[in-house]
Amino acid sequence: MHPIHPMVVHFPIALLIVSVIFDLLALQWPSKSFREASLYALIVGLLGAILAIVTGSMAEDHAVKAGAPKTVVETHEQLAYAASVLFAAILVMKLLIRSGRLRELPALSLTVGLVGLVVLSAAGYFGGSLVYEFGGGFMGSKAVLVP
Repeated sequence: MHPIHPMVVHFPIALLIVSVIFDLLALQWPSKSFREASLYALIVGLLGAILAIVTGSMAEDHAVKAGAPKTVVETHEQLAYAASVLFAAILVMKLLIRSGRLRELPALSLTVGLVGLVVLSAAGYFGGSLVYEFGGGFMGSKAVLVP
């Protein structure tokens, strides 16, 4: 199977980062536009995260067969799930705020978003390790790093 997971993960990562950046901008310049842009980037980012999780599950066996330690694979997977849950919690908060059921708490949303970015970065670190250290994203060979 073609290793599609490393190709699709970059889109949700970028969109989730952009969502938090728009939240930061909305604090500085209270504009509905920044909050809307953050919400839409978050929604599309989470949809992309679902695709990344599905393709990651398909790539898991290939990574282990390529020599990646199961512990690194599991750590990457758990961090990616944790980041997805954090960003999903932000989405729920934003939708409740939008419907009037919850008072807007920009600092809470931003804090959870920043924690989500730290967790997402850690997941990306372990994912990069799987590809570049253990050859998990390459068919039939280990990655070769050129200094």
